[in-house]
Amino acid sequence: MKRFRGAHYLICFALLFGVFGGLFGNHVILAAQESSGGAVLLPPAEEESLPEEPPEEKFVVFSRFPILQNTVGTIFEWELTLYYEGSEPRTFDLDLTLPEGWIGIFMGGYPETEISAFTVEPGKKRETIKLFVGPLPESLPEPGDYMFTVGAASDGLVDSVDLKAVVVTAPPAYLLYMSTTTLRREFQVRPNEDNHVSIELANAGTGSLENITFTSEKPEGWDITFTPSRLASLEPGVTQEVDVVIIPPPGTEAGDYPVTLKATGDQVEMERELRITVVTSTIWGAAGIGITIAVIVGLAVWFRRTGKR
Repeated sequence: MKRFRGAHYLICFALLFGVFGGLFGNHVILAAQESSGGAVLLPPAEEESLPEEPPEEKFVVFSRFPILQNTVGTIFEWELTLYYEGSEPRTFDLDLTLPEGWIGIFMGGYPETEISAFTVEPGKKRETIKLFVGPLPESLPEPGDYMFTVGAASDGLVDSVDLKAVVVTAPPAYLLYMSTTTLRREFQVRPNEDNHVSIELANAGTGSLENITFTSEKPEGWDITFTPSRLASLEPGVTQEVDVVIIPPPGTEAGDYPVTLKATGDQVEMERELRITVVTSTIWGAAGIGITIAVIVGLAVWFRRTGKR
């Protein structure tokens, strides 16, 4: 009987535990559902791989130095960079818009040659070319700003860059040329006589030469004068002849002597070295020849007379 009671108690306890355990478990499940917003969480599914789209093509033309300055009549040189980003090789045609009276060419490759188009590979991305522009010889531009446009295009990819050439007046160049009119540098002169040497001055620059005076470096006792002695100005392209008189003093020994002629202006100086050969007078030489002949004739006559005896 006691055993039956014990078994009865165990069965009742088990039933009570199952009831309370079920109630408690239901609360836990409801709480979990409330925290998830009523949604049922499922394991993540594998995402489908999308096909890769080709990269967007890009093309840009630019210059690091789009504005250049130079003097009238000179050539302008630009370095241009062409940037291309894409998956296929592209060939771009070049175009140049010029002001009237100008001409230009594109240069590229190695060695550099004239080009009108270029090809860029996808991996390279950059291509560098050069642009040379200059005025036509018969139409030199006035000082000012001149605009150029460089364009490149390939099947819908188009870009361009504007370039500016600033033309300024060249500063004057000063250049004086001096030489003898015969282009010789060696002359013979006689002592104590007016020995004339003609020299020529030419302004080979672009600026006027002012206040030109003449001097010389000469042996001691020599006299050298210039006519005219001074030039107030000498314009570009003008030539002026000057007479130089060289007078060695009496008794100057025969021989070669250096003489330097100098022309000095406010802007420039020029000199020319001459070799002057002094020759003695021929009077005594002629007299000596005559005396010698007379002596020979006299001896001949004397021998002939003595021979007859």
